[in-house]
Amino acid sequence: MVGRAISLALCALLPAASAFAPAAQTSVRPEPETALFDHPINGGLPTFNPPSRDRAQSEYLDQTPKNQFAYVCTGNESSELSYDPAAFPKNLPLQLIQGGNSRLTYKLPQGADRAQIFIQSNGRPLKARVELWLGPIRRVHFMDISCMNGSETPYRGCIKFKNTDSAGPQTLEISTSDDSAFPALVGVDVMTPERSKERQAVFDGIWKSSAKLYSQGDKTIRSIPIADHVKSVQLLVWSKDVGKKSFKANVEFLQGPNCKRQYYELQCGGGTQPYHAVFEVPGNGWTMRWTNTKTLHDGSHEFAVVPYELEDDAPPESDAMAPFYNGYAERSGEFDPYGDSLGPHGKRIYQN
Repeated sequence: MVGRAISLALCALLPAASAFAPAAQTSVRPEPETALFDHPINGGLPTFNPPSRDRAQSEYLDQTPKNQFAYVCTGNESSELSYDPAAFPKNLPLQLIQGGNSRLTYKLPQGADRAQIFIQSNGRPLKARVELWLGPIRRVHFMDISCMNGSETPYRGCIKFKNTDSAGPQTLEISTSDDSAFPALVGVDVMTPERSKERQAVFDGIWKSSAKLYSQGDKTIRSIPIADHVKSVQLLVWSKDVGKKSFKANVEFLQGPNCKRQYYELQCGGGTQPYHAVFEVPGNGWTMRWTNTKTLHDGSHEFAVVPYELEDDAPPESDAMAPFYNGYAERSGEFDPYGDSLGPHGKRIYQN
């Protein structure tokens, strides 16, 4: 009798206990979503379909603003500036600077605000440094040059600076490295104010018509492939539209994976002063790598890389002396004591 009563009591408790049991989980899996925030995944295209991926990449390139990636240095004709014999001339009278930290110092004439510089070697590695000093302690331009072959890839640059001597005379200093085995051949052409204005107008035209890349700072890296038919490229750097700050960057020209054929350290102290240079890229497989070495909040600038000469459209090279080769003066001795070479050694000019 007692056992039967206990059995009835347990049967009455079973429904109440089942109310506290966890609900059975269903095995139905949710369907994968094909959209995220009303945007189709992968543009609605199959993920591993090569033709679709190529088509999507083409659409991306068409819709990408011209001042952003993708960016390739290519063109169908040489720059008009390359046909000007006075622009980035290779046939300046050259002075030999021995290695071992030797240096040449050029005191710039008063009123000058732009100079062209040409540095090469006789086939050895080129290791040199270009500095522009305003007074005894203020360095407003700096370029450290390191090339594997200074004859094949010489340095051709054009620097802009303020035409004032308020802090003392402006001095251009070109020096070699500590290794005495690497001499350099140097030529300098200081432009007259009239030629400087003409060059600035040409620079403005190239700058406005070229696609520009923005570099903010803090080791920002930009890589620009160079087309195989491009013989030389011109680099234009300016920060007048992005803060007017000074800029500092490392410029590398690679031919193959991590093969640095040319390496430059560039620093410009004047944000409103543009920088313009030409770099040789003979052969194929070249890529320019740009690394911004200033801080994140103080290194904003823009730069453009456009073809200068093409393999099948390059102007013929001339053996004649470059126009205005004797620097600021159009006639030798017009501005003493600069002479033909604008250097401290007067007539001592290197002959090939």
